[in-house]
Amino acid sequence: MNVRVTMSIAGRQIDETLTGPTAEDVLVQAKAHVAKELGWKGLFLSAMTPLAFAQKAVELYNGDHHTQYASPKTAEEFLHLGQDLGYISLLS
Repeated sequence: MNVRVTMSIAGRQIDETLTGPTAEDVLVQAKAHVAKELGWKGLFLSAMTPLAFAQKAVELYNGDHHTQYASPKTAEEFLHLGQDLGYISLLS
């Protein structure tokens, strides 16, 4: 599975491609990348599961954009939401 993430957040432009055998693996990579980018502030992410990370991301998105997207129950649901919102593209 190849996933391209493109978005602008906190004044930064993100254009990354993640590759993994499953949606869960891609989510693990995304979580690690965000934690690294946040530096010491990302330490709290290490205690989160990848799914908890995805759920927190949706919660924060909902708060910032005044939306009410359901909290994902799987990594696949999270990736599908990202596709629907235009932030994630599945590459062949």
